[in-house]
Amino acid sequence: MKAKRGVICTLAALAALLAVVVVVAQWDTARAAGTFNPTLSASVSDPTAGANADVITLFDIPQDNYNYDVMISFTPAEFSMGTDLPLGAYLADLDATSTLGLLNGLCQTSLPVSFKMFNGTVDTSSTLIFEDSYTDLDGNGLVDGVEKYPEFLTTMFPGLTPTARLFGTTQAAGTPVTMNMVIFEPGTTLYGIAFDASLGRPSVQILNNPAAMLAPNPITDFCAPLSAKVTMFGTSKDNPDSAADESGKVASTNPTTAGDYTFTTYVTSMEDADGDGLENYKDTCPYDVESGVDDDKDGIDNVCDPTPNENVNSNDQDGDIYLNRGDLCPLVANGPAEKDVAGVGNQTDTDGDDIGDACDRNPTTPDGEAVERTVTSTVTISGGAAPPAETPAETVIAPAETPTTAPAVTPTAVTTPKATPTAAATPKPTPTAVATPAPLVVGGAGLLGSDGGFPVWSLYVIAVAAALMLGSIGTVATVVWRRRQ
Repeated sequence: MKAKRGVICTLAALAALLAVVVVVAQWDTARAAGTFNPTLSASVSDPTAGANADVITLFDIPQDNYNYDVMISFTPAEFSMGTDLPLGAYLADLDATSTLGLLNGLCQTSLPVSFKMFNGTVDTSSTLIFEDSYTDLDGNGLVDGVEKYPEFLTTMFPGLTPTARLFGTTQAAGTPVTMNMVIFEPGTTLYGIAFDASLGRPSVQILNNPAAMLAPNPITDFCAPLSAKVTMFGTSKDNPDSAADESGKVASTNPTTAGDYTFTTYVTSMEDADGDGLENYKDTCPYDVESGVDDDKDGIDNVCDPTPNENVNSNDQDGDIYLNRGDLCPLVANGPAEKDVAGVGNQTDTDGDDIGDACDRNPTTPDGEAVERTVTSTVTISGGAAPPAETPAETVIAPAETPTTAPAVTPTAVTTPKATPTAAATPKPTPTAVATPAPLVVGGAGLLGSDGGFPVWSLYVIAVAAALMLGSIGTVATVVWRRRQ
């Protein structure tokens, strides 16, 4: 009888342990709300007052953060820009390393992409459609996006004429992509937000055409970590593809007064409708907190997969030619075959929240809150004149450090620039020689799961080991107890 009591105690302990393991396993698979903590670092190649120095800014989003949606960078107005720069002059490098999901796979491919940025026209009366911007129809060595103003920019920034525009194009995963860097006067209202002129000249980086319908392509997800480095040259460099020599022109000049100057970047995250830590853009179940289980490996979590044990249509559940992870409505057909009354493919996303209109519960109001941040970095300029005795403190508009709801950003009926899959961009995405980004763990090496937690299988291994250990302890304890009796 006494021996039976020892066995019963051991079994009870094992049962309690297994119950705890089940609870922990379920907790581990539940996703917590995401974080958004980007950083900014600014520097100059020569800190001497009045020097024609390169200005370097490095923007980073750490791993396991939300990716960004809107990004506006401010350069202090005291850093003057060159005037009368020749069209096509090579003025900057934009290098980034982004993290992509390819062909419906997980976000585990680190891709470096580089743009050479050339001086582009700001003549808003001479436009071209986006698809022509990376061609060179007249064969003069300047891509057409340099010589003409992209038409979609007139819709994104109605009534505004930039003071400068830089344009570049490259290839990412075999897909041509473009980058526009559009620079405005201090104090310009952008996306419905009135920014203080003391912040300096605002610059918006725009990857591709954010308002265009997403075309099926091998890039199905765009994720953090992301590292983007912009080097604005102090003097222009020659464009090797053009006949003229555009080098040696003054492009940027340091302030003539010594002191500290603050660079600022205002940035908002992508929305997360269900608050599970996955932005709508890469969440195939945007209205359901994901369980972390995808039995058929089709990219759709079991929590909303109508066929959790069957991979339907080779990773295209609704059969609309968009792979599940690259589909704004994975469960509702909204591809080219399904046209709306205007003949537009229904990957249309009116409110810009990365949930297609065909499956959006609120198609005109973004689902999920966008976290907004203002990050800064100070550059010290030495030499030159001393600062005035009473220099007013620089005013910086900085949102609260805790996540807040992004202000209504509705410039027109156009969607907010979304970082289209590829490299960095001012949309929810862009580019080699970057400061080393956060290391990316590829595959299943180690115990940590893709979300940084312990995967369920490792917990079961731990549970079995613990159960065997407790079982052994219980058996020994029973034998000892019997002998003492």
